Amino acid sequence: MDPALLRERELFKKRALSTPAVEKRQTTSDSGSHKKKKPKLDKESSSGSKHKSSNGNINIKASSGYKFGCLAKIVNYMKTRHQNGDTHFLTLEEILDETKLLDISMKQKQWLMTEALVNNPKIEVRDGTYGFKPKYNLKDKKALVRLLDKHDQLGLGGVSDFRCKNTR
Repeated sequence: MDPALLRERELFKKRALSTPAVEKRQTTSDSGSHKKKKPKLDKESSSGSKHKSSNGNINIKASSGYKFGCLAKIVNYMKTRHQNGDTHFLTLEEILDETKLLDISMKQKQWLMTEALVNNPKIEVRDGTYGFKPKYNLKDKKALVRLLDKHDQLGLGGVSDFRCKNTR
């Protein structure tokens, strides 16, 4: 190779090694000179729906989002149970055990028993036990044919979004 190119290459290497390519990050002790950002408070936390513990962390299990998440999980579980053919009613303890929601507080259990599950249009309550209430309670092929015939006679059209077991 040309000796001028080799010299130029060596000079380039020396310059490249002398200038750092990646700068080091500042440590946390140096961060005192920078402004710290304050966490923004949303409307829910200021209204008191989320409870703060003594160390300042938000207690997720006490928030309304967690409560309604538990309710949605229970309703979805009861629906899939019903679709699989398990139509017998369960107590709240059995439901919580099968949905693995064993760590909810007594206050939330009370809310589920007195308000949430009782007022839910998809859940039927019988003597303190809970079951899924389907839109159409069909048990066999004859019940489906009767429902379709009734809809046809009343001029209601077709039946939308239904599921029943044993329609064959």
